[in-house]
Amino acid sequence: MPDRLESSFWAPLYRMGTLLLYPLAVLLSWGDALLSLLKRGRESFFRERLGRYPEAELAAHEASRTVWIHAASAGEANAVTPLIRDLKAARPGIRVVLTTSSRTGRRSARESKVADAAFLAPLDMPHPLRRAFRSFQPSLLVVAETEIWPLLFERSSRNRVPLVLVNGRLSDRNFPRYRRFRGLFAGALSQVASFLMQTRSDAERIEFLGAPAKRIRVAGQMKYDVNPPPPSRVAELKRGIGLREDDLLFTLGSLRDGEEDPLFAVLGKVLGIAPSVRVLVAPRHMRNVPVYGAKLDALGIQWTLRSGMGPSRPWRVMVLDTFGELTAAYALSRGAFVGGTLVPIGGHNLIEPALSKVPVCYGPYTGNVREADEALSASGGGARLKDASELPVVLANWADAAASRVAGEKAFAAVDSMRGATGKTLQELLRLLPD
Repeated sequence: MPDRLESSFWAPLYRMGTLLLYPLAVLLSWGDALLSLLKRGRESFFRERLGRYPEAELAAHEASRTVWIHAASAGEANAVTPLIRDLKAARPGIRVVLTTSSRTGRRSARESKVADAAFLAPLDMPHPLRRAFRSFQPSLLVVAETEIWPLLFERSSRNRVPLVLVNGRLSDRNFPRYRRFRGLFAGALSQVASFLMQTRSDAERIEFLGAPAKRIRVAGQMKYDVNPPPPSRVAELKRGIGLREDDLLFTLGSLRDGEEDPLFAVLGKVLGIAPSVRVLVAPRHMRNVPVYGAKLDALGIQWTLRSGMGPSRPWRVMVLDTFGELTAAYALSRGAFVGGTLVPIGGHNLIEPALSKVPVCYGPYTGNVREADEALSASGGGARLKDASELPVVLANWADAAASRVAGEKAFAAVDSMRGATGKTLQELLRLLPD
């Protein structure tokens, strides 16, 4: 009885809220379009959020079947890249449309060119969704991780389009919020044809929210199936930043707000490990690049931007302000730190350095990547830090080439043993995709 009461209250309220907000969305779209005219070269993104997609771009990739894949962020878009490649190899005649919730994700997806078309996802509102389904004409809808949009799921069912949740995850941070509105999500989840969850805990949580138990499977984490960067890209970055054979590079990647202060406070100790040490700092969001620069200046630490780097220019600290080069930077490193772990974000992708046989360390907040954390820590290929003060000690150990190589091999073995989720997911998609 409580679940039915929740459902009868929250579902109509959610729908009413989207209808009330729609006029505001239209006004924002007009403003966005006007700015795109005033600022030459600036794209109007909000049209896509309203479900207005360029028909010419879609027509350029006509196919008998379209698979619409939605991945919220750049990280999730990268995680489904192997799946898209395998899907297109298994069914060469299909078209894949990839949508994301962020402009960074859209840019990354377009640059990778793995999908036939990449756009911003429509808002979870009736009119944008209706337009999107009319434009894409999907035969299958695939949603990555924890993107549960009630009206999107309902529209998929109404259009008789099978919907699959892949790489499904309900983190410690997000699950309480989903649980609070359990009645709303139970109705949406009943529309899903198949749930491919990362872990048993994720499977239990999605069932608690209302997913039918017979449609739930534990398939693993597709991020483990991403390949390391090709040697050519690694060599290109090495030349581009002027890294010499005797340089010791440490990369601090995907740093979130609040992590730079404690890390920059110990940067002097890291640089003091050896005169040949170089540190590459990669913010998760590019808006933080000038913030990082100002803080490094205040600490008296000389630094340079990747975009302004020449092959012969000496440097000790570099801030990465380019897209698509972080994995190559990890591959060049003696050791790496992955962010989102010193603040309660839940952690970013720990396996990217490990796949290049680079040992990795991280902070205590790893709720989103707990399985990788446990495997890396147990193997000796990773180190969980209590706080940033432990970073110089860990990196000093990995400054030794032999120690770094041994730890890197252990890191690779730990994550390599977890691979295979993409193959399981592909088989389920092929089962549901009409011939």
